[in-house]
Formats: sequence, C-alpha cells, structure tokens
Amino acid sequence: MAKKKKKDIDSIIDALEELIRPSNIIKHLKTDDEFKQWAREGTIKDLESAIKLFEEDELYEHCKLLMDVIQEKRDRKKKKWTLK
Repeated sequence: MAKKKKKDIDSIIDALEELIRPSNIIKHLKTDDEFKQWAREGTIKDLESAIKLFEEDELYEHCKLLMDVIQEKRDRKKKKWTLK
C-alpha cells in the first residue's frame, strides 16, 4: 500500500512539473500580453525565480517580458512611496 501511495504521489508530482515547465506555459499563453498578465500575478521573487527557469529553456524573449513586469512592479512600488 505504501509503495502504491508513493508511486501515485510521484506521478502527480511529475504531472505538475510537466504542467509548469516554461515551454508548456507559453503554449497556453499565446500572446505577449497574455504572458505578461499571467506574470503580473506573481511577486518579484516569483518572477526572478521564473526567469532562471525560462533561461534554462533558452526562452530569452520571455525572460525579457518577465523583466519588464518586474520593472512595472518596482515602478508601481516606488510611485506608492512618493505619493505618501
């Protein structure tokens, strides 16, 4: 029973890893705007981690889009501080 549970958990983990692989993400987010909208859901730390994964897959155009979203978030944060 324990081996079956371990095998089931391993197969779920494999499926999730496949789902979140950068090359699969961009298959579902067809335009740059869709990709940036998806990226805006993450924190700056999330996006910095994502950049590393996208670099490993040599998806440099998407790395640039992630960097653009990071800059948007930093600018927005800076603007909040200057308005107070």
